[in-house]
Amino acid sequence: MLRTLRAGLTAAVAVASASLMLTACVGPSSSSSASPTGSTTEVHTVTPGVLKVGSQQSYIPGEFFEEGKDNVQGFSVDFIDEIGKRLNLKVEWQQVDYSAIITGLQSNQFDMGSGGMSPNPDRLAQVDMVGYFQSGATYILRKEDEGKYKNSQDFCGKKIGMLEGSTTLQAAIDKENEKCGGNPIQVEPYTNTNLGVQGLLSKRIDAYTPDVAQSQYIVKQDPNNLVTIGDYVLVDYLINYTFTKENTALRNAVYNTLQEMMTDGTYDKILEKWGIDRGGLKKPALNGDLNAKP
Repeated sequence: MLRTLRAGLTAAVAVASASLMLTACVGPSSSSSASPTGSTTEVHTVTPGVLKVGSQQSYIPGEFFEEGKDNVQGFSVDFIDEIGKRLNLKVEWQQVDYSAIITGLQSNQFDMGSGGMSPNPDRLAQVDMVGYFQSGATYILRKEDEGKYKNSQDFCGKKIGMLEGSTTLQAAIDKENEKCGGNPIQVEPYTNTNLGVQGLLSKRIDAYTPDVAQSQYIVKQDPNNLVTIGDYVLVDYLINYTFTKENTALRNAVYNTLQEMMTDGTYDKILEKWGIDRGGLKKPALNGDLNAKP
């Protein structure tokens, strides 16, 4: 497990490479009766009585390791722990590279994937998703560059960093580059956020593009050296838990339990605990569609 390599940025992150994807309003691929919360009668898991979760464990502040702590933590971790409790399932976390979450699911290494994945048609052809947070991508800058950049067009001819395999962000940058003429934004990929922040602080890149919630947390850890670009968002997307197409009972049970948590206030309390003041949902999203239900 990687640990932070710079004082002030306390969050340690594991290797992560992923395809972050644009939100697509796609209806459910299949449906079945959801397992009642508090019962595992209809819920199938790899190990009976255990909910195994595959995660990159570097999605700050959703799922990550912090200096001096032994267990993965974050608002998504708290969501899943509460889901496991209500479904009478013991939660076990398994670290996996972001790019291997879907293949890990399909090979039954774990029951659900987590850690900031968003839906698009390619991904939804392989897995089902339950959206639990409305997020997006933004930029973090060196403190000395505060106010220098206002939006993506200010980075034409500059170099930015992003998580390796982030297809959603890359697509957004490609669109911005159509307006940059012959002076495009250059992209340097990083296998995890910690390395991206190091690249920014060492002036290898001019900005790094993390998740909105992630950027808030990172800057709070090192406010003397890092700032956000402001309220500017490069691209919006839902982040989701992922499931195999076959395990609709578990997918539906997680969906329904999340809905209960949103209704009874547990969901909002967890976000408040982590200082998240935007991006919360009123209901889960099935396969990218907030109007769809199991």
